[in-house]
Amino acid sequence: MKRNTRKAITLLPLLIMMLVVAQSAYSQNEARQVRVACVGNSITWGHGIADRTHDTYPAQLATLLGSGFDVRNFGNNGKCAQTQSDDPYTATKEYTDALAFMPDIVVIKLGTNDTKPQNWKNGKTFGKDLEQIALSFARLSSHPRIIMALPAKAWNHAWGINDSIITAGIIPQVTAIAKKHKWQLIDLHNITTALPDHFPDGIHPDPTGAGVIARAVRDAIASDPTRPQVMLKTDEGDIVVELFNETPLHRDNFLRQVKAGTYNGVLWHRVIDRFLIQTGDRLSKKAKQGEMLGEGDETPADWIPAEVRAPLYYHQRGMLNAAREGDDTNPERKSSSTQFTIITGNTLDDAALDRTQTRIDQWTNHTFTLTPEMRQTYKNVGGAPHLDGSYVVFGRVVSGMDVVEKIEKTPTDKNDRPLADTRIKKAKIVRKQKVKNY
Repeated sequence: MKRNTRKAITLLPLLIMMLVVAQSAYSQNEARQVRVACVGNSITWGHGIADRTHDTYPAQLATLLGSGFDVRNFGNNGKCAQTQSDDPYTATKEYTDALAFMPDIVVIKLGTNDTKPQNWKNGKTFGKDLEQIALSFARLSSHPRIIMALPAKAWNHAWGINDSIITAGIIPQVTAIAKKHKWQLIDLHNITTALPDHFPDGIHPDPTGAGVIARAVRDAIASDPTRPQVMLKTDEGDIVVELFNETPLHRDNFLRQVKAGTYNGVLWHRVIDRFLIQTGDRLSKKAKQGEMLGEGDETPADWIPAEVRAPLYYHQRGMLNAAREGDDTNPERKSSSTQFTIITGNTLDDAALDRTQTRIDQWTNHTFTLTPEMRQTYKNVGGAPHLDGSYVVFGRVVSGMDVVEKIEKTPTDKNDRPLADTRIKKAKIVRKQKVKNY
């Protein structure tokens, strides 16, 4: 891989009203962590877990998502969704703090304590009260993505909690609310049904059980159905890509470039078999055959701040990678505003991955380590793991990898430019980002 001057792979109503007007949107010139608020009761808080710093589900979720995310635990023991209960969540400091956090993603897991006899006598208000909690987050100016979680399995009636009510009363209402607002739903009840040995008191998970919940939430975040999609109509066929909402600067920039016609007529100017195909150099539109490309017409002022989201998104086969100048001229590792690649890559065995980790250590000063899941993906699916931790993955191919493969196999010259020109004839948005304004 060349790393020179070429583009290398390189609540209370008043409180809520006050929070709604607050601004937490990404600045076009500023990248920040994605804020994740974990709202819930003692299962979220981590009752019974000795090392809450590392072993609660929000703590393990933070590890799974990586340094690009700021995951906060807003759980509180014994709390209910119902306002007319013995312990309403809306009366807690955690609730007001979660709203003030201005999250980008909210995971709401309430309902277990609402099944207690003294609370379920008012159970008809559960759905309405839970919905209002979720809406209080949805109405924030950060427009967070709402993920509703069904309560975990309750293995006994400790504290008066009743799994039969969870199944027949809580779950249908949570499901209906999620469907009504088109919010994501995680079925933690079904997921935890196979884990009786990891709920020591019958209600609260141990670190292993919390890890299962954390992975379920991680997977839900990684399967966002609201992503915008773009079709790249090429000489070899159509490629449809979707853009990750967790890299909003790159997402919004890419959509702007599509709307501006930047990609209409550009060449796939850099192709390396079993590695990548690259495009986006505006100067390639009228380039002569054999002309070296990749310098582009950008200035550093055009570059996009880095939004590295590994290990959630990494350089496996089919991912969109933001090209950039090398570290010598770009120490902040900002991305090109126009040039991007699609990773094809290769599969690697353990020995190759060990060598790759050494290379990553050199580039990241030992700040990024391939996770076991990443290593397994690179062994089975393939990709370009040496780029992880240093380059931005901001989308993925959802259809047309066969087209990518055709372009990948194109014969090239010594500068990796295809001998026969292959272009993006037109790029167009085929699915807009689904953001609901309340």
